[in-house]
Amino acid sequence: PLERLHERNSYDGPGIGLAICKKIVSRHNGKISVTSKIGEGSKFTIILPKRQPTSS
Repeated sequence: PLERLHERNSYDGPGIGLAICKKIVSRHNGKISVTSKIGEGSKFTIILPKRQPTSS
């Protein structure tokens, strides 16, 4: 599991981390989803297709 290393108010910013993740996952024909509960946090799930081994 991921853990927050800094307090939420330590860094300001647009929060582009998830946008970057979404782009990477999309380029690999995968899916990203989130479930969230108030007071408990969020769970992010990334599913990538299994890559077939290439023969040399």
